[in-house]
Amino acid sequence: MTKKLLPKEEALAKRFEANQLFTPSAPIAVAEMFAGRQAQAGKIVDAIGERGRHIILFGERGVGKSSMAQIIRFFIPATPRQVRHIRVQAFPNDTFSTLAKRIFSEIHFDADYGEGKRGYTVSEFYPNEVTIDNFLAEMRQFGESEIPLIIVDEFNELSDPDASIAFSNVIKALSDTGNHVTMFLVGVADNVTDLMERHESIARCTEQILMPRMSVPERREVLEKRLSQLNMTIDTDGKWKIINLSKGLPAYVHALGKFAAFSALSEGRLHIFEQDVDRAIDDVISASQQTLKDDYETAVRSNNSRALFRQILAACALAKVDDAGFFVPAAVREPLASILRRKVEIANFQDTLKAFAESRGQILDRAGTERIYRFRFANPAMQPYVIMRGIGEGIIDEAARQALSSPEQPDLFAVTPLPRA
Repeated sequence: MTKKLLPKEEALAKRFEANQLFTPSAPIAVAEMFAGRQAQAGKIVDAIGERGRHIILFGERGVGKSSMAQIIRFFIPATPRQVRHIRVQAFPNDTFSTLAKRIFSEIHFDADYGEGKRGYTVSEFYPNEVTIDNFLAEMRQFGESEIPLIIVDEFNELSDPDASIAFSNVIKALSDTGNHVTMFLVGVADNVTDLMERHESIARCTEQILMPRMSVPERREVLEKRLSQLNMTIDTDGKWKIINLSKGLPAYVHALGKFAAFSALSEGRLHIFEQDVDRAIDDVISASQQTLKDDYETAVRSNNSRALFRQILAACALAKVDDAGFFVPAAVREPLASILRRKVEIANFQDTLKAFAESRGQILDRAGTERIYRFRFANPAMQPYVIMRGIGEGIIDEAARQALSSPEQPDLFAVTPLPRA
């Protein structure tokens, strides 16, 4: 029996609601919508509750660090103390003083200095340079009834090493004096040493939290939670296609989920089929940032019709990776063989991996030394984009798509055995 289709007006209203729930372009600002990441949120809340403890949240770009920084205040249990959530962003040309002033500009208070009571910001009282002593003095002004949380997002953007060292000294001083302010530094890095200048003494007073890519259950929760709020359902195959294609990056779960919902709603349906997800792939490619498109074309462009840059890059995107997103050349061999329908050796593509890292837009990062090199996409968002381009261009066919399934994920696609060599 065919289900009744939604009237056009209701479908348009659902589409608008889907735009509110699926937010691939912006950090998530409402705690109720932040599915997953309970382990990281719990560690952060525990650190905030411990006097003298501070937080360093690090990981790849696009894994949800900024979203966590925005909504963490909603995870703090209700107490008589009031959370003072102060969040600023660091920029490459910042010094300690300019960043401290930006923090001060977010600290508001009312006072009467002889001209009647009015609102001020702390930054108004610092027309000149802000020193570490100035900063510490202002941190002491918070009352015991407050839970001050000072978040510095994009901390890795600081190019001034003195600024990084200064914040290390601030953290140590706040901890040593038992101040109840919590400094919360957020940045793109593989480890804390990459994020901050070495300062051994802050190790004991900081909770250093890696934000990994989303796990399969977390991705599933993000998708199912939003579809449930829309009163929409999805085929199992379509659901797992979104989960697998997103490669642990929240923005792609949101983007694919949104466009798949749009596809179903355009036909008045509340149920999403796999073909809706296939249409969503095309929509995501069209909506992707121009920089992704340009970087992809730079990497694969060639006047040689026999060049395999597109195929090798697709195999890199399908290769199994470690927790930091790195893959070894041997991991490229199987997906490339599936794409080319023939046996390949590392020697057949190692020069191309080198070119992807050194030229061709440096689309890959390379770590390690010769013979033990590891690679990963310089922009994590490029990995799902390459896979979707490969599907759209017919590079990743039904036989090769099996490489999308990791051992912890179910097989999505029909498996056609490779021909014998």
